[in-house]
Amino acid sequence: MKEISRAHFLKTLLVGIVLMPSAAVFGGAKDKLRGDAVGWARLKTNSPVWERHSRSDPQLMTFFREQTTLNIDRKWYAADVENLAEMCKYPVLFSQSIQMVQDENGRANLAEYMRRGGFLLVDACCNHNYNPDFDVFLQNHIAALAVILPEARVQELPASHDIYRRPFQIPNNHPPHTFDSNIYNPRKARLGLYGVTIGSRLAGIVSLSGLQCGWDHMIAPPGHDTGCMRMLVNIYIYAMMQGA
Repeated sequence: MKEISRAHFLKTLLVGIVLMPSAAVFGGAKDKLRGDAVGWARLKTNSPVWERHSRSDPQLMTFFREQTTLNIDRKWYAADVENLAEMCKYPVLFSQSIQMVQDENGRANLAEYMRRGGFLLVDACCNHNYNPDFDVFLQNHIAALAVILPEARVQELPASHDIYRRPFQIPNNHPPHTFDSNIYNPRKARLGLYGVTIGSRLAGIVSLSGLQCGWDHMIAPPGHDTGCMRMLVNIYIYAMMQGA
């Protein structure tokens, strides 16, 4: 899984252009720069909200295609945590939470997926009804990952990390946050991205930002949706290019 998916992705990037500066410059020729297709998938769990905000995932895919040379499918997919073969079709899996993965098979699949080279992105929804305390969400995920993947370490990424700078420069080297009902939460605002590492490899990210809420046009300042999608693009590309 790791070798096939990353090889396809690197074919896309090796054309020499990651960002698409202008459709007017490249026109229809930009599609000739694209390599083999990759897909965007959400991790399907027994959580009743595992697909929340997925209605706007096609917009995220459109952003990928318009702003980068990545040949990503225009639709989103689901990968069931109970089916390792299904999970391994996708180099990056997106989840709102892995706290609902309690059974032995699902946890074993997550561990094996990440050990094989798969990348897990967990992004907490900003809705207070689902996540009333983001510090608790983070600690719960650190505890869950300690059981699922004992060799992994979870630490906040420094502001100097490349994930904030390439291909998009993220303002203040800090992830954009979507706030419930657009009410600023200083405790949440201070939280950065937390990397899940296996040895020297970044195998996942735990985000408290509500990036998905941003690209789903939750109440937020103008341009916030674009900022969230840029952050997601940086995460995706970093996940695929590390070690290249």
